[in-house]
Amino acid sequence: MEVKGTKLEIGYEGCVIVPEFDITVCKGEITTIIGPNGSGKSTVLKALTRLLKYTKGAVYLNGEEIKKIEAKTLARYIGVLPQKHSAPPDFKVKDLVGYGRVPYQKWYEKNKAADDKIVEWALKATGTWELRNKSINGCSGGEAQRVWIATVLAQQPEILFLDEPTTYLDIAHQQETMRLVKKLNQEAGIGVVMVLHDLSQALEVSDKIIVIKNGRKYSEGAPDEVITSKMLREVYNVECDIIRVPGRSKPVLAFKEL
Repeated sequence: MEVKGTKLEIGYEGCVIVPEFDITVCKGEITTIIGPNGSGKSTVLKALTRLLKYTKGAVYLNGEEIKKIEAKTLARYIGVLPQKHSAPPDFKVKDLVGYGRVPYQKWYEKNKAADDKIVEWALKATGTWELRNKSINGCSGGEAQRVWIATVLAQQPEILFLDEPTTYLDIAHQQETMRLVKKLNQEAGIGVVMVLHDLSQALEVSDKIIVIKNGRKYSEGAPDEVITSKMLREVYNVECDIIRVPGRSKPVLAFKEL
């Protein structure tokens, strides 16, 4: 399965943020979109998932333009976790995750035994099974983030879109979230498309990285090929050495002293 955007022009209220952009993401791969603040990362992600209309070009899911796909059908293929999300404070975790089954039900139907099994799987896959009877409002930031991922996971999507999933989390919970993303990809075969700010995280977990600068694609490819001293200088305006460390599969970023 693939989601493909061709010659996309995207913007808000008449202001073009992304003038022309091509992107293809596939099931089974972890694709990370990086770039400075305001470069258009989240804008591209929203356009790919129909959260934002594009003014030119097209987005296709397996060759069919997503504009023409019924919402529930689309939700069976792609799951989306935006930067900000909310639920009634008295909602229990298991009830929130249960809403992930809505794309498979008629409006008058409730979860059946088969749905409950998938909800249980999503909770266990994200390490939130023990939280199932807890109020979502009583969860910590890291717990809540995993619960929201479980909710999207209950849709059984083939590709998961995450917009800055580690924002507002401390270092331990950031690492926990990245481990979960890698686990879902490796064990369940789910494709992941993420917007990230942390370049070290992008290096560690990604199969492919896309760099955006001023709404345009600067580069695309394997992490080691894309994250270079030259890219960091030209895109982020910082000086950084890429250091290989014996025993580590990925290089380390060493930023110059201030």
